[in-house]
Amino acid sequence: MHPFKLILAICLFTNLLPAQTTYLHCGRILPISGEALLNATIVVEGNKIARIESGFSRIPAGAEAIDLKNKTVLPGLIDCHVHLEWEQSRSSYTERYTLNPADIAYRAAVYARRTLDIGFTTVRDLGGTGVNIALRNAINSGWAIGPRILTVGRSLSITGGHGDGTTGAKWDLFDPPGPEMGMADGPDECRAAVREQIKLGADCIKVCATGGVLSLARDGTLPHYAEDELSTIVKTARDLGVTVAAHAHGDEGMRRAVEAGVVSIEHGTFMSDATMDAMIKHGTYLIPTLTAGQAVSDSATYAKGFFPEVVRKKPSKFVHNSKPPQEKPTKKA
Repeated sequence: MHPFKLILAICLFTNLLPAQTTYLHCGRILPISGEALLNATIVVEGNKIARIESGFSRIPAGAEAIDLKNKTVLPGLIDCHVHLEWEQSRSSYTERYTLNPADIAYRAAVYARRTLDIGFTTVRDLGGTGVNIALRNAINSGWAIGPRILTVGRSLSITGGHGDGTTGAKWDLFDPPGPEMGMADGPDECRAAVREQIKLGADCIKVCATGGVLSLARDGTLPHYAEDELSTIVKTARDLGVTVAAHAHGDEGMRRAVEAGVVSIEHGTFMSDATMDAMIKHGTYLIPTLTAGQAVSDSATYAKGFFPEVVRKKPSKFVHNSKPPQEKPTKKA
């Protein structure tokens, strides 16, 4: 193991600590700004960082000590776009017919623990079946281990849009999803859908302002919500004290979402200069999700049969100049 393996000890331990004082003796601390601190102590009181002291402080009676003298410690990382309920695989499109909420919950708990173990101590979960709300509650109450979660519950989508999981299914397998499931058409249904997710415990709202890649809908970029629908979603959310994030690949849907007042654009693949200017004007953040886009493109291009055909065709438009991994040259004998 590398002697300076990065350990996110500042935040990894705080959720698990009882209400006592804990001293972390750290060989190196990488602060949010400034130079690295060598041989220093992080003092945690309860689950809050109280101070950082120079040197390895004496441990008072009754306090706990954690020895990280040969480790490098940094603040916990934040991922603003995750989906803790699932992990993309060859079976993802059939599992919607085989997995029950309890199955999803057990997997989500594992994904949450893995996320914390690799250093992400806060995440924003941008869409699932609602199990993500229960997972957040379980972590907050100590029944599960994972990062702090801000979740949207279910994302909002037009019928047949990026968030409509019944697209491509036999017609009589599912009842037509409505606002309670996140499917909303027209301002009235959009208002009801926002209120439903907040009622269930969502911290924020996500709207699919355009098509997407992984859904079975054939479109990946066209706008999916009209201006009055987006404005209704944002205003309703604001009235109830939460913000709205917008999934958007195509520029027109992106622009509409920005003008409506969303707090962030997720992906932003075909963003124009004019939309960038509008985002600056409105203070809208961009969450580019670059590694996710590249991973999807690679799987679609080089892993035969990984995606259904309607999905496989989409990524070529989204990630340009994608090349297969180059093998290292072998030495001639």
